Amino acid sequence: MIGMTLKVEMLSGEIHEAPVTYGVAARWEDQHPLTSVSKFLEDMKFKQLAWLAWDAVRSSGVVVEVFTKWLDKVGDITFIPKAEGKSEGPPI
Repeated sequence: MIGMTLKVEMLSGEIHEAPVTYGVAARWEDQHPLTSVSKFLEDMKFKQLAWLAWDAVRSSGVVVEVFTKWLDKVGDITFIPKAEGKSEGPPI
């Protein structure tokens, strides 16, 4: 989950791409203590995904409404997997 990006499309047409950071993942675990990350990824629930996206967007610097109001304005949420084999910089 960490290192993935969430693409959030709002009903207004606004699009946000926000990374799932360690902070976002840790806060998600605090909000969902009975659900492991592997169970979440295997049997995803809309509200859990929406909360993850809300916190990721909020943590990326976008001012968002409280979760329940923000949720009513979401059109779609998709995962963008982290790039495999992506180099952080030039080879040494």
